Amino acid sequence: MAANPSDQQSVEQTEGEAWPEPAPDATYVIRRVHQLRRVPVVELSIEDLRIMVSQSVGTVAILPRILDLLEENPLSEGDFYPGDLLVATLRLRRDYWSDHVGLLDRARRVAQRADAMANQLNGAQALELRRLVGEFLSN
Repeated sequence: MAANPSDQQSVEQTEGEAWPEPAPDATYVIRRVHQLRRVPVVELSIEDLRIMVSQSVGTVAILPRILDLLEENPLSEGDFYPGDLLVATLRLRRDYWSDHVGLLDRARRVAQRADAMANQLNGAQALELRRLVGEFLSN
């Protein structure tokens, strides 16, 4: 998988907007998202990408990279369980996908592959993945 030239930029650079430092009492997730916005997209780990997409932060910058990873392995795993990156991605707002049809097509192909691979997961994980894939593909 060849990196996109834009992957060399951070979300902050792509968006052209620097966020202020988080408040001292900010949660771990808020502090982490602020940090991750400054890291080149190509350097973000699967877990970093999972955190960002689950918070809907930097989606335009990170989703092509996420889909590259998911096309290689639909069950790519962050810190929680196989397929957690895909689960976070499929939970993006429906209106995001309608504005990015090319990415939606890629995500649908990944979701179809993941559904076929769900038997590799344990009971509850497989059920949740299949449920989300079914919802995603039916819309």
